Amino acid sequence: MHYRATMRTIALVCGMGVAVYSSTAMAFGNQPDARPLDTAGCVLLAVTVLGLAWQQRRPEAALAVCAGAAAVVFTLGYALALWPIPALIALFATIADGRRAAGWAGAAFLVAVPGTVAVARGEADVVLAVVVWTLLLLTVAQAAEVSRARRAYTAEVERRAADAERTREEEALRRAQEERLRVARELHDVTSHTVSVIALHAAVAAEAVERAGGPPEAAAALQVIRTSSRQALSEMKAVLGVLRDGTARERPSYPGEGDHVPQPGSAQLPGLLRNAGLPVTLDVEGERRPLPPAADLTVYRVVQEALTNTMRHAGASTARVTLTYEAGAVTVRVDDDGRGDGGRGDGGQAPRGHGLTGMAERVAAVGGRLTTGNAPQGGFRVTARLPA
Repeated sequence: MHYRATMRTIALVCGMGVAVYSSTAMAFGNQPDARPLDTAGCVLLAVTVLGLAWQQRRPEAALAVCAGAAAVVFTLGYALALWPIPALIALFATIADGRRAAGWAGAAFLVAVPGTVAVARGEADVVLAVVVWTLLLLTVAQAAEVSRARRAYTAEVERRAADAERTREEEALRRAQEERLRVARELHDVTSHTVSVIALHAAVAAEAVERAGGPPEAAAALQVIRTSSRQALSEMKAVLGVLRDGTARERPSYPGEGDHVPQPGSAQLPGLLRNAGLPVTLDVEGERRPLPPAADLTVYRVVQEALTNTMRHAGASTARVTLTYEAGAVTVRVDDDGRGDGGRGDGGQAPRGHGLTGMAERVAAVGGRLTTGNAPQGGFRVTARLPA
């Protein structure tokens, strides 16, 4: 932008220089009483043109230089030609830029000097020329005022549009915060209470089964319910904190760090698999390494949701989780020996149901890709590849 403005200024100065010198030289032939164009005249004409070099950054300075030089040219009696044009350009630039006081002062000066000379000479043609010159000055000044007003109006419209956009954004943020708080209250008042009741009664039932010498399978199932419900309460507490704060935490917190529980990750997969409700094996391929917090949490959630779907829909007896560490990525795959794609997805193209849809959204949020569908050996397969 600065380069373009500089090139426009150079072109303006060069073009006006040619026009001013050529017109003054030719006008002397038609005005025999005018002063010949000598060295002083050439210098003055150069000053009237070179003053335009400041009209972009300092238009009032350009007006002062161009108007002063033009006044001297007129006073010394050089031939009337195009040498007042640079002063008119500087006048327009000054007023249009918002420097109205300097612009109108320059206009008054450009009228006063030739007017004084015309009165002193008392020549009718000079007086007529001054009248025409005054009308021309007023026309240029009024055009500059119109340009200034248009610029001010455009700036005001843009400012109001920006204020309106900012107001809309603030209103949207306020509504989003209200919605988060509403969801947080619902989770706390309804879901959290229900899960707490489940955990409490699971503990009571486990003690009753133990006292009565009930079957070990029932005791193990109740222990899974008790552990899972406690974990759900802990994770729900973290979700409530995020909802009330309105900001997601991508790094895991640690015990004793505020009121937030640690976010689960790949390190907690063995505990998750033990409480999955069916036999699940874990295979780790590649060299294990710490994962980014967002990717680590996503690995855990993908396995958690995949195993939940397996329990609900697949009718599977076993499952296998494979965690593969690669260069710049980690892949987690969950296979079961159930019925396969029983309405849970369509081969990874557009998974149906809230579980698979939410899983795909979570994976996409960290820049990964999720595929779901039937496994080659039967059953159902969920595969998520995440940058890490």
